[in-house]
Amino acid sequence: MTMKIQLLVPPGGYVAGRWAKGASMPPLGLLSLAAALEKNGIRIEVVASDVLHYSWSDIGQRIRCFGPDIVGVTTTTENRFDSFRLARIAKKINPAIVTVLGGPHITMTGRETLEHVNAVDILVLGEGEQTLVELVHALESGQDLSGVNGICFRKPDGTIVSNKPGKAIESLDDLPMPARHLVPFEQYNFSVTTRNVSRKAANMITARGCPFACYFCSTPVTWGRKVRALSPDRVMTEIRFLVDRYGVEFIWFYDDTFNHDTARLCAIMDRIIESGLEIKFACELRIDILDRPVVEKMKQAGLELAFFGVEAGAERVRRQIAGKPFSIEKARDFVRWSVELNFIPAPFFIFSHHTETWDEARQTLAVMKEMAAINPLADISAAILHIYPGTPLEAIARREGLLPKDFSWSRRQDMTRVPVLPAAQGHVPLFKDRLSWWQIATLAAEWSLLCGKKIDRAKIKQAILPTGGIKTVAIGGLFGLAFLYQRIRQWIGP
Repeated sequence: MTMKIQLLVPPGGYVAGRWAKGASMPPLGLLSLAAALEKNGIRIEVVASDVLHYSWSDIGQRIRCFGPDIVGVTTTTENRFDSFRLARIAKKINPAIVTVLGGPHITMTGRETLEHVNAVDILVLGEGEQTLVELVHALESGQDLSGVNGICFRKPDGTIVSNKPGKAIESLDDLPMPARHLVPFEQYNFSVTTRNVSRKAANMITARGCPFACYFCSTPVTWGRKVRALSPDRVMTEIRFLVDRYGVEFIWFYDDTFNHDTARLCAIMDRIIESGLEIKFACELRIDILDRPVVEKMKQAGLELAFFGVEAGAERVRRQIAGKPFSIEKARDFVRWSVELNFIPAPFFIFSHHTETWDEARQTLAVMKEMAAINPLADISAAILHIYPGTPLEAIARREGLLPKDFSWSRRQDMTRVPVLPAAQGHVPLFKDRLSWWQIATLAAEWSLLCGKKIDRAKIKQAILPTGGIKTVAIGGLFGLAFLYQRIRQWIGP
């Protein structure tokens, strides 16, 4: 008898603040797993609870109706507690259901989840396409799970077993395209608006891994430092499919570093140009390995929105702490190119880096203002530094006591012991080192005024801070007071 697999997205999706207005993107990781299962003749259903606007009750009913043997959930650090809840619902409906969690958070936390969440049976660590197929076949045939590499599981007696790591998939071209047909694609309402023009969009991932080592980033843990990529021809095949099947006009390349290989990047751009497809695209770039001729080719192919990390205005913080060893002049040049070549630059900045001082944080604001002056269309974004499991930053936070010694990523009650902004970015701890809360609030207020944004007071009021520290109302008040102070300065001058 063939097993039935149900893969689910929790009601809140993956808790990314940029999609708060109702738009979202199809879950490519989950759909890639579904495609691999389909290819192997395994009966599969994908439930996109977020875009279907399912309640928890709706999800329970969907599980009852499908009657799965296995329920799987892709888990991020932002949505982990919803993933745990979904597993509990599945077990309550039918204790015989095998609950499987995977995704970046699970890969980074490993067996800790099994130690604290009894409703979860198995974890898939790292890439899941091959591992999940092997796991399903093992469960179908009643084989010992100790032979399935890349998983961590709980035996019937409660013993937790961690198997050998699974092998990385060297040829991504061998994988089928994500099974977008298994979700209500049109309901994602995914469009990208630039210069008052809205275009129907789709997301793509063309490579896994990143050769760089930013101290706050989990990619080297999740995918590895060695980059494995789709061939330019395979990338073009998927682009054509999205245009022909779904009428897509804009591609959001979701690679961590789209220009990790300049020759491959240029080959992809050449194929887009030769195709005659009038598409636009967004991507994330590493500007210290980018030159102007390549950017010109990208613009010719349809570059519209270019994300890149600056992280800090201060040279010391950017080079020695954040892992971005380039001069700020490189960033200025890139923004100047955006004016001359007519694309939108989208630099990222972070406040409250490790050891960052108030003066250094003010340098970040100065650089942001400078870039806004060079190109008024620049889409400048900033965030308070977040701590993700498995990163060098997490090790720093634990060493310096910013995360309690007994802190667990799998216990919801532990989130009352660390600062978070759950409405904006899920339950991910904030990294607060040398800056005070008032200084952080002031930086946020000045950035808000710079970008013409409004501070979302509802989100600020939902901030949770450590017990015994500044209370929720206090931090909300700080943000409000800082914003009011900056507004008054704007009205009456310095």
